[in-house]
Amino acid sequence: MDEIPNDITKETPACFEPAIDYCVVKIPRFTFEKFPRTDPGLTVSMKSVGEAMAIGRTFKEALQKGLRSLEIKKFGLETLLFSKSIDSKTDEANMEKIRSKLRVPNAERIFYLGDAFRAEMDLEEIYQITKIDRWFLYNIKEIIDLEREITQNKDNLDDGLLVKAKEFGFSDRQLADLLDKKEEEIYAWRKKLDLKPEFKLVDTCAAEFKAFTPYYYSTYDK
Repeated sequence: MDEIPNDITKETPACFEPAIDYCVVKIPRFTFEKFPRTDPGLTVSMKSVGEAMAIGRTFKEALQKGLRSLEIKKFGLETLLFSKSIDSKTDEANMEKIRSKLRVPNAERIFYLGDAFRAEMDLEEIYQITKIDRWFLYNIKEIIDLEREITQNKDNLDDGLLVKAKEFGFSDRQLADLLDKKEEEIYAWRKKLDLKPEFKLVDTCAAEFKAFTPYYYSTYDK
């Protein structure tokens, strides 16, 4: 590794420890809908047909951007079972469905994780079922907690909550659905607040060295 040059900096070797101020999330893309007789369960066999990659300032932002990039008509960590996040009451049949979808890895499990928190399942119970690191579960829970707060305050949503939602990776379309508004109304609200994405540089060295082939990502971070 110490003999391979970094193509971005032209100075540091590949073994150079990066100094990064962003988070990258890659999400596999599955097309089980094209193969209805195929077992949708995920095992050690390769079943994805590609992947989406998203960059954000935080895991929450990058995760929601990545889910939008899958092109499966999802605009973030949306619900599969509930009409609204505030509708957290569910019957035992739905709860068992959630537990079943969490127990066996599948292409929709990330969305069922969100619905588990919408149904107010305990984080420790979800961890025991999935064995997914609690750090990831806690970040997903924070997304759902904010979604619930937005829904509960939809008639009196302040500007600060809108800013926080954008920093958490919520799309205008998501917010429009949660607030029973049109997407254009959310855009107009952002425009009034001059709330627009900034573009940050990706150079793996946080400007410690000059980047010869830099690229950028959009974020709502200040």
